[in-house]
Amino acid sequence: MEPINFSESIKIPQKEVIDQKCELQLLLNKIFVDKDGYSCIVCEKTFDWMRTPHWENSPKELKGPFKKLFNALKSYRNQDEKFAKKDYQLRCDFVSDYHKVIVEYDERQHFSEARRVSLESYKDIPVDFDRDLWIRACADVQAHDNEPEYRDEGRAYLDSVRDILAQKNGYKLYRIMHGQFDLSSSNALRDLKKYLRIK
Repeated sequence: MEPINFSESIKIPQKEVIDQKCELQLLLNKIFVDKDGYSCIVCEKTFDWMRTPHWENSPKELKGPFKKLFNALKSYRNQDEKFAKKDYQLRCDFVSDYHKVIVEYDERQHFSEARRVSLESYKDIPVDFDRDLWIRACADVQAHDNEPEYRDEGRAYLDSVRDILAQKNGYKLYRIMHGQFDLSSSNALRDLKKYLRIK
């Protein structure tokens, strides 16, 4: 796979997603090991605290960064409030509890205008990925999903809740863009460790 050329307009490939995600898992198994040298990566992990916020009557009751997030996505296209699911259990792609690290693999559909809007809404909260690069990719890619009609807002909302809650609960959440690296290349382990800031 040819990695994305970031000096041009960002184009995220649609092929080899499963292959690259499997390669990523193999690499993460080598990088994130416990004190005995065993891999401590878990796939599709859930946490009690990794849930969308609760509200009683309407998501308009949300507070703090979740209120800003909801308002930004609601005003984007004035879609139905259904995009803001409440008490919804979120899964994380790859997790090392031992290292307090979450790694999310973002395919093309995650780079929508709704996601750009959401990323702009909580700039006061630090993230462990290049937010400006993600915003630029959203602007360039302009992915769109019509089923249901509020799907873009819903996906952006869930991604953003992950970002906010990971930071709040002391986990580093790294995002990897599909095509950012060729994860099957001979340099992939070195490149990934550098990206994750691991010596």
